[in-house]
Amino acid sequence: MKDLEKINDQEMEKVVGGISQDDALNIALQHAGLTRGQLRYCRNERDIDHGRKVYEISFSHNGFEYEYDIDASNGNILKCEKDWD
Repeated sequence: MKDLEKINDQEMEKVVGGISQDDALNIALQHAGLTRGQLRYCRNERDIDHGRKVYEISFSHNGFEYEYDIDASNGNILKCEKDWD
């Protein structure tokens, strides 16, 4: 087994369970009905929210800003907001 300090995020998720940042972005995009090519900008960060690992994702398309919190352990959408940019 690899030294845990030397593995990347996707490999870490395989060790501890859960989804990758890329998976979380795909979940948010699918929910919004968008593709990566349609985004003006995108931010995707891992965070701890009330003791739960989450991916905080925001992106912009066509004058709207989308914000998602995705549960890192199972891919559930915890928060979804769409506002004028």
